[in-house]
Amino acid sequence: MRSLPILGGTLAIIVVFTARVGVAQSSQLRRADSTVARTDDAAPQFSTGVTAGAMSFTGGRNEQALSIVMQFRPIPWLSFSAAPGFGRTTLGTLSSQGLTDMPLASAAQYSAATLRWSPAFTGFLSTVLSTGQSGSTLGIGRTSLAAGAGLSVSPVSHTHLSADASRPITIGTGNGSADFWISRSLGSITPSLGYSAEIGTADSAASLARSVAGGVAFSIAYPITLAIDGSHGLSSGAPKWAVSVSFGTAFSGISPMTGGSIFGRLKNAFGSRATSSSGYSKTPNGGTSCRRLGTC
Repeated sequence: MRSLPILGGTLAIIVVFTARVGVAQSSQLRRADSTVARTDDAAPQFSTGVTAGAMSFTGGRNEQALSIVMQFRPIPWLSFSAAPGFGRTTLGTLSSQGLTDMPLASAAQYSAATLRWSPAFTGFLSTVLSTGQSGSTLGIGRTSLAAGAGLSVSPVSHTHLSADASRPITIGTGNGSADFWISRSLGSITPSLGYSAEIGTADSAASLARSVAGGVAFSIAYPITLAIDGSHGLSSGAPKWAVSVSFGTAFSGISPMTGGSIFGRLKNAFGSRATSSSGYSKTPNGGTSCRRLGTC
């Protein structure tokens, strides 16, 4: 319980820092066109934010989590990020709380603005530093490595169609997933709708995760953004529902590089289990199967 005041103080510091940095960056970009301000090239070099949310699984497990997102872009097409967090999970009468696994990611993007539909290609590598034991309900219990790629196009002005897919490189660290979403910029409001599908082999007696998601991002004072997202499972392998609220300068734009995707923000809070519930055991029917953990 002593960790809660510390966490609250840390959250307050991050929110104040985010607001101060965001206001300063906003004054530098206030003359920019509203459409240009939401592109990835206009994103700040340093950005921070917080994401808090809750998630419920069909197997009976419930989870609440909070993460602090920190991102650095040394050059416009390259980014590095980290998202340490704290979580609490319950299953029946059992509950636990503590630090969640910490994702570290690097992403590179190439934008071909002169081509039709202005395609933007993204490639990324990510690793998750485990803070718990193997089979931990707050993480996967082991360090993992994953790779992925994404594509975003704009067939109509202010409208973006995006897709990305990721796949673990290490064994027993979950299945991959493919995410698709459409975003429409309406001035200071950007609504999005998406679909996610788990890629891989389902755990014994489980099904692969399939879910739909929706969210709205509000530009408070660019680049400060407030985003509210939610998802609903279409299969028993997906979380029954998940909601998250994100605030800060790390969630502007529409690409995963700038935290602009629905599923990216959900994964900031809940990790890979937001879109993938199977594949966390090194052996079939292992102790970290989704059935035993209550996540499917």
